[in-house]
Amino acid sequence: MVGQGYLVFQLTHSAFMVGLMAAIAQLPALFFTLIGGTLADRFPKKNILRITQLFQFILASGLGIAVISGHIDLISLGVFTFLMGLVSAIDQPTRISIIVELVERKDLHSAIATNMSVFSSARIIGPAVAGWLIFAFGVGWAFLLNGISYLAPFLAYHFIKFAPHIKKPHPGTLNAIREGIHYAATHKIIRLLLLYLGIISVFGWSYTVLLPVLAEKVFNQGAQGLGYLYSAAGLGSVIGAIFVSIYTRRFDPKKLMFFGGLLYATALIGFSLTHVFEFALILLFLTGLGITTQNSTIQATIQHEVEDRFRGRVSSLQSLVLMGLHPLGSFQIGTLAQLFGSQPAIGLGGIIIFLSAILLYLKMPKLFLNKK
Repeated sequence: MVGQGYLVFQLTHSAFMVGLMAAIAQLPALFFTLIGGTLADRFPKKNILRITQLFQFILASGLGIAVISGHIDLISLGVFTFLMGLVSAIDQPTRISIIVELVERKDLHSAIATNMSVFSSARIIGPAVAGWLIFAFGVGWAFLLNGISYLAPFLAYHFIKFAPHIKKPHPGTLNAIREGIHYAATHKIIRLLLLYLGIISVFGWSYTVLLPVLAEKVFNQGAQGLGYLYSAAGLGSVIGAIFVSIYTRRFDPKKLMFFGGLLYATALIGFSLTHVFEFALILLFLTGLGITTQNSTIQATIQHEVEDRFRGRVSSLQSLVLMGLHPLGSFQIGTLAQLFGSQPAIGLGGIIIFLSAILLYLKMPKLFLNKK
């Protein structure tokens, strides 16, 4: 992610193109994630995960070699990122739905938060390493290291004991997708949380695609500074995940969602107003803390509510709203940044998230009370 945004901006010096390329990379999630969910419900999850890791290794390493050898342009970069997004669209629903098979249901909230802390730890280390590699050796080596890293989970899945796969009657791909959508749409809690995740995906997380622009134009920082910006948000995410993992049983989930949403939105608005790099790092730390506190609680609540026979398909809907709507978010923020500036575009997203968090809090108490 760091390398892609940096490379596109160096090639074009256009905030719009940075947003457009990010949208191309995320576009497959919009069309193929639901298919990934049906595969997760139909085939052994271990086999799916090992296949997706192998393809991600091949594609990501190939991109690194192409950049290092100088055989890269915007079109070929777009093809690589599109194909990697396609594989990820199959991988994500399976990865989300597998957690409940590895832990007892009473530990589900803590398990998902812990899983997010591991993911967020990579968001600290990865951008910092990427920034240093880009500065010292060039962006191609960052891509190549990313590709090699996929070998680790490919090997790890061999040693994890998965629950035996039980074959079930399958209604066909289209009917299975239709059943999953109908189930989620008629489940009050899942429907509301998926809708809110969609709002976050479009107007919240899209700010990350503009960080390469802000690092150079607003904060006068190079690749290393860009890595620090990503790492600040990643550090906040780790702290947020640890907090939820420890205290998830002590607080009402709706209160954790509300706290995380308001903290995230407020920090994002503040980030859109500052021109001081050190203050920006603090605010991005708070955005990471808020969004992970909120999202890990939301995802755990959805997984707790869903019936096992729909788990893969509902997980695919989670991935769809979290990843599939990113192209829309990347396109809208890139367009607004081109018209009004990068920071005003981010600030507008923060305001929308702030208002949406309040609406979610007002809706959720009745739903949780009905479940008690």
